[in-house]
Amino acid sequence: MLKNSSWRSEDRDAFLDIAKGLAIILVVLGHVIQGSAQNFDELIGFRVIYSFHMPLFVFLSGAVAAIAFKPERVEQGFKASLLLAKSKIFKAVIRLLLPFISWCAINQLIYHHSSDVLSALVLAFRRPDTALWFLLAIFYCIMLTCVFDILLSAIYLMSQKVGLNDIAELLSDGRIQILVMIVLWLLIREHTPRGAGVSLLRPYFLYYLLGMGFYRYLYPNMSTWKYLVSCGLFLALIPFWSRTAPNNFVDPMGLTFIGAKFLYFYAGLVAITGAFAILSLAKWVSLRKKGIAQNFLILCGQLSLGIYAIHYFFLSYSPKVLAPLLLSVGLSYGINRIPVLRTILLGEK
Repeated sequence: MLKNSSWRSEDRDAFLDIAKGLAIILVVLGHVIQGSAQNFDELIGFRVIYSFHMPLFVFLSGAVAAIAFKPERVEQGFKASLLLAKSKIFKAVIRLLLPFISWCAINQLIYHHSSDVLSALVLAFRRPDTALWFLLAIFYCIMLTCVFDILLSAIYLMSQKVGLNDIAELLSDGRIQILVMIVLWLLIREHTPRGAGVSLLRPYFLYYLLGMGFYRYLYPNMSTWKYLVSCGLFLALIPFWSRTAPNNFVDPMGLTFIGAKFLYFYAGLVAITGAFAILSLAKWVSLRKKGIAQNFLILCGQLSLGIYAIHYFFLSYSPKVLAPLLLSVGLSYGINRIPVLRTILLGEK
């Protein structure tokens, strides 16, 4: 959801929809490769896609959240922050948690992974990888962002009361707010609980905050050459990436001298540079004259949640990639035309 609740709104940003469209196509392609070859981890296409595709989706979710990001909320009082957090969480329950639960129930009724629907739901929260874990990850990202919003409002209020007006003025700047959130997250990251899927925050929340900062403050003035630098870095780093290697780093050339600290950030650097490679493509497509390809990518972006949920049912269909993509697009579009199903399965009003 972008500038309002309608997935077909003319006010939506085509760049974001195209980026999400490219991302969901990569998800489908990656899952088809994974299901079609036993040695999928050795295939370059799979390795490239899996090095960044889910961080990219989280990044884009943060970018969407940036549209409703209001830095001035800290000045409106602690009570106003609580009310805003309540509203955001309620919307997230409908937009993300409801589809997560609904598709979990549907999968249980079709595949009978557990003894009953309730057991399947319990398993989904204990092991989100058995369900649409991405929806749960974004739900927790929104929850934690709301907690940080409330904390920043409290710090702003206390700063004013004790006469630290310079700190209060800094906290009214949205860039400082996002930076403080990043610092706070890095401080508490290793201490976050693991139950009920909350552990999904550990690998992904930082990308959510970076997406917020990027779309709100960098994207409006982002020049093409900066995207190209990111593409070059990605091409240089990706040959050493592997999903199954320690720290995702393969060392065929004896590069251990680069140090453990770099290796700690290596996978994240690959993910963010890969994400920017797709963003550069999305930017280029969004600036072209509208045609069938651009409109299809926009549609895929608008229907990305439905495609994500539905394409699993058609991964074995031929022609590969095309069949599961088109079938999930068609079914998602149909579901969006039925108000009750649109809300229950896709979280749309």
